[in-house]
Amino acid sequence: MSNPLHQKSTGEAASQPPTTAFGHLRQRSRQACIPCRQRKRKCDGRLPCSTCTGYGYECHYKCTNHHEDNSGNANGQRANATTNNAKRTSSTAAVDESSTQLLPAKKAVRLTEEAREGTVLLPKQQQETLNYKPPPNGILEPSKSRYMGRHSSVAFPRWLGLNLQSTTPPRLHSFAYNTGIRREPGYGVRFQLVEFIPWDEVNDSIDLYTSVIHPVLGFLDIESLRRRCRDHWHGKPQGADLEAVVCGVVGLASLFSGALSEEREMRIVLHAKEILDDSSVSRFPSIDVISGWILRTVYIRSTSRPHMAWLYSCITMHLIEAAGLHREIEGVILTTDSGKRMIQETCDIRERIATVARCLNTIISYEYGRSMVDVGPISQKNIIPRQGDLTLQLYELVRVLPPDDTNQDPLVRRLELSAALGRLFAISTDHEFLTLVKTDLCLCIYRRLRLLDLGVKQEQLEQVIAAGTAALPAARNLVARKHPWWNAIGTVFQFVCVLLAIDSSESLSVIPDAMQTLKTIAKQLNTHLAMEALNTARGLVRALTEKKRRDINILEKLSEATDNDTNLTTTNTTTANNNNNDDDDPDRQQQQQWPGPASLDMMDGDWNWDAYFQPPYSTMSPFLDMRSWL
Repeated sequence: MSNPLHQKSTGEAASQPPTTAFGHLRQRSRQACIPCRQRKRKCDGRLPCSTCTGYGYECHYKCTNHHEDNSGNANGQRANATTNNAKRTSSTAAVDESSTQLLPAKKAVRLTEEAREGTVLLPKQQQETLNYKPPPNGILEPSKSRYMGRHSSVAFPRWLGLNLQSTTPPRLHSFAYNTGIRREPGYGVRFQLVEFIPWDEVNDSIDLYTSVIHPVLGFLDIESLRRRCRDHWHGKPQGADLEAVVCGVVGLASLFSGALSEEREMRIVLHAKEILDDSSVSRFPSIDVISGWILRTVYIRSTSRPHMAWLYSCITMHLIEAAGLHREIEGVILTTDSGKRMIQETCDIRERIATVARCLNTIISYEYGRSMVDVGPISQKNIIPRQGDLTLQLYELVRVLPPDDTNQDPLVRRLELSAALGRLFAISTDHEFLTLVKTDLCLCIYRRLRLLDLGVKQEQLEQVIAAGTAALPAARNLVARKHPWWNAIGTVFQFVCVLLAIDSSESLSVIPDAMQTLKTIAKQLNTHLAMEALNTARGLVRALTEKKRRDINILEKLSEATDNDTNLTTTNTTTANNNNNDDDDPDRQQQQQWPGPASLDMMDGDWNWDAYFQPPYSTMSPFLDMRSWL
């Protein structure tokens, strides 16, 4: 029985492009989608088109029916679409049958909602294919946590063996990937973590991590982690992957509480680094390995330099793709049937790990001005809600950011950034750290708007100032609780810089509170970086103050010169009037005869109005040659 998706209607048969032995000939799309029109990009006319799919834009089309374009309400559009459906082209795209098969499930859900709200009109065939799911585009080997595309050279020998109906098809393996003249190194980590730190301290670290960090970065199964750690410390080894996770948890707990000495903390963090960098461990990117990389990224972002934090966040995203955590189980081909049950049991954790990793990579890259690792859309539909969990709130802040495309048309980029700033400002946050993240992203958008040289609207400036003002008490609270999130002082410092850059009465009025907050945090932290930020902010404030004083001095000198010129002119005019003989000056006599406003009698019917509005030529002659004013 043929698939209804592949049946062609009579009306569509004539519009299909001619075919050859190589398939369909290339045909110019009859209509480009609105995002491609705005960005002046090539559009293939599909829904969604390849450009929008690649960049993550919301692909939609303008109505082509003339009556629909002139209609002002959604009800009228739906009525016209019903009566003229056979005569008009698709309101979303001039697409053929093959293009409708490419609708992702997430796009289909959005299009269904938009069609119900009247914001987009869908032809009947597209409505029938909204629930269609594309074929799997990747292969996942659950036992090795290894994902690859169906077109991979590693997967091709196995596919060929199956296609040839071989009784022993080749396994999924990188045959002949290199010459093999060197053997791979084995596991080289020799440090004994169990002997270095007792179970009681590990258990306390897990408790602190659960109460402080886990609410906003909830990608770990805490109960499973605690149970496995207990077994690992009581004679049932759980492997090096688990130790990488435990070291990350203990290191962050020590950073946020000071429970361990700095030397012990650094040795535990170094042990996690040795495990994650070991080639025998990294070649199989398990869930534990990726979780260890996320913890390592958070620790490095809190203690080290921007380049290393960005690098580790990118490595984490590449491991997400390598393990197939960015793909739903319906979108991959599994090498074993038992792997499907294993993935279904861990869908919640898999999607949480992928979501948190993307949030970290996006925030760090957007703040540092570097490219992000795009592995395509990541689903959150299998995430199980938890009490007090704010992980999805963090994702809501990140997902509104537009792609950081500096080559984009400036006007389009300004519209996208402005819309993102408005949506970001409207999101409410329930944690101090998330409030600081929200402010950081607002400041990131402001810095990008400034570089467009198109001006920043007053409403946007007010949003940035309001977001920064809300971050000041949040930063003070975090530092008072000794929770050194990486943006506890960085957000305040950047906010001071933005206030100085805006340089308006509204922004300058907030600087005292911002500087006092920065001073309070710097004294509480009492670190080199904190004092350095405070001294730099003070230097910038002094620079703006000196600039204002120079401007005031220039204006005062100009004002004094103007006053002196005015007094001199008045004196010369008075002296000239006293020395002039009015009887000997014909022009003077004529000007005196010219009536002024005080001598007018508006009620006199015989008044010569023409003579009043036409002064003598002698009084106008000095102004006739306008070139002398240029």
